[in-house]
Amino acid sequence: MNPPPDLAGRDRAKPKQPLASLSLLLILAAIPAVRAAPPETPVNQLLACRHIAADAARLQCFDRVSAAVAESAQRTARAMKEALNPQRTFGLSHATIVDREAAAAGVRVKSVATIDAHVVHIGQGPDGRAMVSLDNGQVWEQLVPDGTDLYAKPGDSVRITRGWLDSYWLEASSHHGFKVMRVR
Repeated sequence: MNPPPDLAGRDRAKPKQPLASLSLLLILAAIPAVRAAPPETPVNQLLACRHIAADAARLQCFDRVSAAVAESAQRTARAMKEALNPQRTFGLSHATIVDREAAAAGVRVKSVATIDAHVVHIGQGPDGRAMVSLDNGQVWEQLVPDGTDLYAKPGDSVRITRGWLDSYWLEASSHHGFKVMRVR
């Protein structure tokens, strides 16, 4: 007759964990490979062609990658030409046209709601509209010559805020302001 198994587990064999060890080893081995793989950009593809030893294969690689780059440039030019077609852009604001041009070129444009700058010069046009030159090189003109005074002088800070329908509001540190349009 066999003795009863030990309920405390002293005589049981401990299970080994080869599967867990193997999976951990595979994960650790894959980390450098993932980190070392450069992104597939045209420049990286061209650089990869340099490492091909056989002359004919290297030339074929350069031809293939340069053809893809040329095709991409032609697609971008066609998209930009279509995006900027005067018949299609008629009636659109300048900002919308710039956004279309940037999108066709594959460039992402950041939109800014306000800018802060300092007054370099405040003058007046022949029709009585205020002209404000800023330290960032921009020049803004008052839209309506209504006699509003900014109570600002060179060196004072101003904030220009984007409004509705491509309008802009210039406000001085004196909290006086008026609608403006950018001249330069």
